[in-house]
Amino acid sequence: MNLNFNEVTLSELFNDLFTPVGYKDLAPKYCSLLLHSGTDFSQEAGGNCDPNLIDSAADEVAKLIRQAFGIFRLITARPAEKYQRLDLITTQTALHEYMLKTLYHVNRNCRALLEAQVDYAKYDSIESYLRVLKRKHGISDKRMLLALQQWHEPDEAIFYKLVEREAKLKVFDMGSGEVCFQIYNEQGKEILQVLDEMSTNNGLVISKRYFFFRIFQVFQHLHLCTQLCELERTGAITPDGIEIKEVGTELMDAFNQAAKECL
Repeated sequence: MNLNFNEVTLSELFNDLFTPVGYKDLAPKYCSLLLHSGTDFSQEAGGNCDPNLIDSAADEVAKLIRQAFGIFRLITARPAEKYQRLDLITTQTALHEYMLKTLYHVNRNCRALLEAQVDYAKYDSIESYLRVLKRKHGISDKRMLLALQQWHEPDEAIFYKLVEREAKLKVFDMGSGEVCFQIYNEQGKEILQVLDEMSTNNGLVISKRYFFFRIFQVFQHLHLCTQLCELERTGAITPDGIEIKEVGTELMDAFNQAAKECL
């Protein structure tokens, strides 16, 4: 078992990754490790190891993460007293769809980076690669599910259902600026299934909690994958090469407040 993978609580990990004014910018180090791994970037060596694709995916992740914080701030902002309910629902519906699509594209680019980490000359899939690392480093099932992005396929299905209008997102005003939502198929059945702590008794998804955990989930995935990549490339995990991306209290206040309520 590798001692670099000590189990930590979500609160401890959150405090390590976020500050009152910013967050750890993990994508640049992850990208650098992939590009300077000594891997032959040929089709035979990996199939998804084009350095231009790696650079592009890392840039998109960095850009879209900041965008997600901005959308989160708008979703959780308390509306002005004169804000009409219809305006609130219309605006929030657009923001929720924007957030879901943003998170999908974040995770799609994270998947591209993960695929670039796998040497397909040795492993036939991401799953087989991660199973080997799980045994090698004694990593828990829960953390390996984070590395594997167990949410990738259902997110992709929901994304395309929304894009193709095969599903409908509805937002609900719960009063005092709090909003919930749910996604329904053409038969009116709830599509989005979440943990109890993210939902109301009648099956609505609590927007603040759900989107907080989904953004945090991206950081957990990148954090673990960066560690795995560094461990496999250099034999040790270090804090080197990861800087705080300062985006200001305006973007971070709502997210940090949600952490106090959710963790």
